[in-house]
Amino acid sequence: MAISATNVQSHDWGDRRPDLFIDYMVKSAAVLNRFSLVDGVKNKVNVPIFDVTSSAFATGDDCSFTDNTTADIDEKEMTVETFSYGFKNCKAVLEKSYRGLALKKGQHNPETMDAEFRNWVFDYFAKLAAQKALTYAGTELISEMQGDASVIDFDVAVALTSGNILDKMEGAYAEMSDVMLSAIYGDADREFKPAYFLGTKAYQAYQIAIAELHTTTPEGIISGQIPTYYGMEVVHFPSLADNKFFISAPNNLVMLTDDYNDVRAIDMEYEARENSDYIWGRFKLGFSYYKGQEIVLAEIAA
Repeated sequence: MAISATNVQSHDWGDRRPDLFIDYMVKSAAVLNRFSLVDGVKNKVNVPIFDVTSSAFATGDDCSFTDNTTADIDEKEMTVETFSYGFKNCKAVLEKSYRGLALKKGQHNPETMDAEFRNWVFDYFAKLAAQKALTYAGTELISEMQGDASVIDFDVAVALTSGNILDKMEGAYAEMSDVMLSAIYGDADREFKPAYFLGTKAYQAYQIAIAELHTTTPEGIISGQIPTYYGMEVVHFPSLADNKFFISAPNNLVMLTDDYNDVRAIDMEYEARENSDYIWGRFKLGFSYYKGQEIVLAEIAA
């Protein structure tokens, strides 16, 4: 039995451009929008990390220069993992629902799926991919930080609660490097401020702790807005495990993918024998960071 393969984005009834899946996935997980993006990674890539070993200026007359500054380029190997998903839609199921009205060309036609339903499936898989990306990001980043001697460690000692979260965030703040502090204080050549990245439980504890500081609760807290702390944004990173948070400039965190506008990120095929549509996708993701010395990882010490 012949199988008719069609691209879900190439037909009007598909109603999707081929470059939306990964973009939609990232936007569904708002925190990922803050990461730096490295594109075109098939398996692994050496990402350049630029630095200057000294930024001092020497005194001297017009004809004298002292060579005391060196620009460095290091490389860090970063990798991606392949993820896939699949969905089978049987035409008999559509026939028995109100969507049977959409089967205008008949059950045996490969182009028989309601466009609205097809769009819903696309969004559903994109959101599932976002959930997977968030979980993977939290696991990969924390695992790498724990094994990186350059990352600044801070022992929170006890479980995070609304009663101690502010003290623990202050303790992590006190451990920040001079470069990180310079970014907060607005010194020269500091483009991006570090931010607190808190998991859901710690984020909730922070909200409660801030609200309890005020005898009259500010309107912003009532409406769910999160105040900055020590001049830094507090970002919800839902996949972080309980009793862990970290401080880093968002652009120091890296998301890697094979092809941000991958036309095969979602596709479909009609199986004539079963009168079913198969929808599937495959994409590559990886997470890392540029400079461990500009990260403070707060957790209960092992």
